[in-house]
Amino acid sequence: KRRIMVVTVAEDGNKRVGGMTVAESQQCVNDIIAWFKRSSELEFQEGDEEDVQPLAKALGYESDPTLTFLVTQCKNEIWYGDKKGMSADAILDAVTDGKFGEAMPFACDEDEEWFLVIDGEDGEIKEWTEDDGMGDILGNTFNDYLEEYRNGLLAGKFEFVEDCGCMEKAGGGGGDRK
Repeated sequence: KRRIMVVTVAEDGNKRVGGMTVAESQQCVNDIIAWFKRSSELEFQEGDEEDVQPLAKALGYESDPTLTFLVTQCKNEIWYGDKKGMSADAILDAVTDGKFGEAMPFACDEDEEWFLVIDGEDGEIKEWTEDDGMGDILGNTFNDYLEEYRNGLLAGKFEFVEDCGCMEKAGGGGGDRK
């Protein structure tokens, strides 16, 4: 006599419990860089740990390890939507300017009016403008934000437009990969 067991799947996929490991966050960065290499004509230069040391000194603490890895892999020359990643020197200039308070910017628009920042109080990723200060929460952590962004890139939800950044495709997803 055979027994049939009924299994109900509550969620699709293999959900991770807890945050990303260092290896997972580095793979996430590598996936994002690979997407840009396939989807744009951007040329990336590798950085090194020395690029972020003055930043850590100015902050009084080590910058986010994943952001540090991004800087060492491509000098943070990727786009986060319509905001371009800032170099370690540009981040250092912005931090020492003092207008961001405890927050650390890592990307900004062409006019340097809208920024993406890591909030120094809670580590959340938020938008920031000089007029309004902290805005919407875009991610609970830098890793969470990057993982969601990477997943959107790899799912074909974005296309790269020169001098504009990564634009969401009409209809929000799918489509041809380059």
